[in-house]
Amino acid sequence: MKKVISLLMACIMLLSFIPLSQGAEKTLALAAGGETDYRIVVAAAASDAETTAAAKLKTYLEEITGAGFTVVTDALPAEEKEISVGDTNRIDGLWSADEDVDADAVRIFTREEKLFLTGGSGRGTLYAVATFLEDWLGCRWFTHDLTVTPHQGTLSIPAIDYFYEPCFRLRQTYWLFSTMYPEYCVAHKLQGVMAGLPESLGGGRYELAVSGVHTMSQFVTPAMFAEHPEYFGCDENGVRQQNRQPCLRNDDVFRLAVDWAKAYFSNYNAILSLSQNDCMDFCRCEKCRAFNDAHGGADSAALLDFVNRVIREVRQTYPDARIETLAYQNSQTPPTGLQAEENVVIRFCGISTCTLHALDDPTCTSNKKFHQDLTGWEKLCKEIYIWDYSTNFQYYYALFPNITALQARYQYYRDHHVVSIFDHGCGESIVPGEFHELRTYLVMKLLWDPDTDIERHMREFCEAYYGEAGADVVEFIRYFEKNVGGWNAKAVKVCHNSCQDGGVSLLNNSALSVLNVRKLDALMEQAQARPLSEAQTQRLQGLSLSWRFFKNATFAGEFNWYSGFADPEAETAKLAEDMRAYGVTGMSEKGALWLSDEAPDGRMMPTFWYADEETLSPDILQEMRLRVGIHKVLSFVCTPLRLLFERFAALCG
Repeated sequence: MKKVISLLMACIMLLSFIPLSQGAEKTLALAAGGETDYRIVVAAAASDAETTAAAKLKTYLEEITGAGFTVVTDALPAEEKEISVGDTNRIDGLWSADEDVDADAVRIFTREEKLFLTGGSGRGTLYAVATFLEDWLGCRWFTHDLTVTPHQGTLSIPAIDYFYEPCFRLRQTYWLFSTMYPEYCVAHKLQGVMAGLPESLGGGRYELAVSGVHTMSQFVTPAMFAEHPEYFGCDENGVRQQNRQPCLRNDDVFRLAVDWAKAYFSNYNAILSLSQNDCMDFCRCEKCRAFNDAHGGADSAALLDFVNRVIREVRQTYPDARIETLAYQNSQTPPTGLQAEENVVIRFCGISTCTLHALDDPTCTSNKKFHQDLTGWEKLCKEIYIWDYSTNFQYYYALFPNITALQARYQYYRDHHVVSIFDHGCGESIVPGEFHELRTYLVMKLLWDPDTDIERHMREFCEAYYGEAGADVVEFIRYFEKNVGGWNAKAVKVCHNSCQDGGVSLLNNSALSVLNVRKLDALMEQAQARPLSEAQTQRLQGLSLSWRFFKNATFAGEFNWYSGFADPEAETAKLAEDMRAYGVTGMSEKGALWLSDEAPDGRMMPTFWYADEETLSPDILQEMRLRVGIHKVLSFVCTPLRLLFERFAALCG
């Protein structure tokens, strides 16, 4: 059910945010004392999206002011006071969206007593209404059911002259939370992936590969291996293997790909992803190896050449066909001496990047490689798409330190002429915890405008989501992300963070000191002591569980095996019990780590909570036995001291 935050908060946001220089032109009084002289006008032949935009504007204006706004078509004679929505005849001679204007561009302006909300030919008008409601009237859509709508019977706006074109033409996320709701997606100018968008919300005209990605197994299927092993890649010894990429220098494989692509374009007017299978090595046959060696030794050489040949063949039948392929894992490094065909798009995947350092930081090995490869691909193709990653796929509930780095990341993409971003978060059915919904909200803001005031967005979200604990949570985020990076003395290394940090990897990439952990514990306790609503308490509990999970995974705080005063096994059992009560089930991608009804092995980090010891490596077992042994000695020494302190505290109490 929609929740309306307090009038005071909404008014503060409305008064504190002025999006444009508004000059000294005439102010428009849209409503006064719950009455209005304005009406909303749409074209007589308005599109479904324009009709929806007008209806949405009417609903919000009436909720804000209490006045009744009518919607009419431009077939009626013009009146002095009107709000023109979309491409009406009222806008003739004042502005026109020519073919160079992005389909999602927003145009908002006033002339005399009229307000115009319009934009590009796609969802521009819908986005103009959403922008006006948010930036001028103070509406907020934090989640699909946590919104702010101000209430003021008298509503005036200054003169406006605003135009905005998004730098990212395609803006998509993969989070299974509020982005499942189409109207929420449109409010945040997001082209739905989790949510399908009907024609009333602009439809599905945007570039989505109906084929999905990792598609080579769709035309070279595993079932073919028995009869045609030559279709499959081979290892360095010439042995064909079913779990390798197809042999991209094989003529039959090429024909299979062409036929598959033509069948696709006969059914869909959408881009096709012709991309490598996930987590498989490329072919090492003599032909593939020779071709790659001739083009810089990169696996991407045979891949790009294969895609180029397929698109050349397909365009003879479908001239407008477009194909994207992935620069991912083994194909991240660009080849030399090749160019992508005009209708080939490279989707560059930052799966190995570090969130603790800037993407162009030369001291960070992972990001240095990413930067070199991306700039290399820029020279080989017309357009770059990005597949970004914004969660820890090994530990969905461990704190993921990327929030304060998000803005610099998206500005980097903008500066490198990226035109499309797909943000891969948690697209699985889990209970939101950690900062899942905050991160989704901030990513959507940055997808639309990388220069937006991200600090304000974070503050507003936390104040609405966590209530009076919002400021504590913001301080917690900043302190955590400032201190989690740096030098890890135990691992003797500088910390890096990636979207695949589970097990020993996360343990070795946290630099939080004992004092850091105590400070963060204190901030969490301070937040929990605030007077909160039931919903806010529940959300804060999800964050607290994620903080405890992170400490468990990094053997910190109450999970510290090198403190004789801690009891990590008991605390692990309690953590699992509390997570279960909160509704947690799946804890990693594709259910690789599942919260069982059984008690976890409290001696282990979460990756191995339910592992059979016989399956674990000797190094893991040896390290576990060592720290458990040390803890027993420390506990033996510290137990009398702890009992003494407890008795002393009881006497003093």
